[in-house]
Amino acid sequence: MAYTIKKETMDTFSEYNSETEQFLNWPFVFSLPVWLQSWWESFGEGYELSLRSVFKDQQLIGLAPLMRMNESAALVGSPDVCDYLDFITAPGKEQEFFQALLPDLQKEGIKRLQLNSQRPGAAVFKGLFAAENNRECYLKLSFSRENESFELNLPDHWEDYLAALSKKQRHEVRRKLRRLERETAGYSYRIIKDCGPVQEFIPAFFNLVRFNPEKADFFTPKMEQFFSRLVDNLARTGLARFGLLDLDGITVAAVLYFDYRGRIHLYNSGYNADYSSLSAGLLSKVLCIKQSIEHKRPVFDFLKGQEVYKTRLGGSPVPIYRVEIELG
Repeated sequence: MAYTIKKETMDTFSEYNSETEQFLNWPFVFSLPVWLQSWWESFGEGYELSLRSVFKDQQLIGLAPLMRMNESAALVGSPDVCDYLDFITAPGKEQEFFQALLPDLQKEGIKRLQLNSQRPGAAVFKGLFAAENNRECYLKLSFSRENESFELNLPDHWEDYLAALSKKQRHEVRRKLRRLERETAGYSYRIIKDCGPVQEFIPAFFNLVRFNPEKADFFTPKMEQFFSRLVDNLARTGLARFGLLDLDGITVAAVLYFDYRGRIHLYNSGYNADYSSLSAGLLSKVLCIKQSIEHKRPVFDFLKGQEVYKTRLGGSPVPIYRVEIELG
């Protein structure tokens, strides 16, 4: 068998995404070329883009969206804004993919791979940790716990979701929703997903986020630029959504999420602190779950971070790892 490694560009990655979606695994929204491009344009300074494709007998079996700094390489992205990172591989071809890729990286003078934001099912765990025949390609392979995310398998009906919560949390969700109805003239939860309205709402979303002092330091001008670019680009592909909680005709809370392959990625949120007594922030997430159930989405992913509300609303933890590979 013959393996061929080709150097690629963001443009060719986008072409591969259009052409190979059926037989390559593009696991999460964070692996898509539109996301990689958005991140690179915002934070890529100081790195060298090092994108590669791996072919076996002229059949594409995987893509490596790497960036390089001196003798180290990493997946394009960063843990603070990219919850999951991964190689894009053909299912079942992970071992062959790394068997071809690692020697090529060595020839290019790369001595280590530092892979952040790796889920348990990431390609590196399937292709390296279980592959004895790749041992000659590296000197040391290790991983450590980096963070954890929380996800929820959604049932078919809202009442089934409530029934699965603890008795206390079920009571709290119902009590807060009743209070919202009782103490306001009317509330509604709506989704905006068309490109124009999503783009237009971005400044209003930032205003809601700024009410949270814990997020004020995070949303630097550079980070706002990244979020604007990201949401703008993903809106053009139809993946970006805002879920808005309106009270008496005023938007008091919003969630930013991505709807990708039936999986809801709850990416960020904000709410007007003047409405904190009505639990506006929490209920915007509850109503997002409710609407996801109604739209028959199978998985609600709260993404990384150990906020208490995620377990209270039914999320189960998923470990996220950092993997380091010393190449021989």
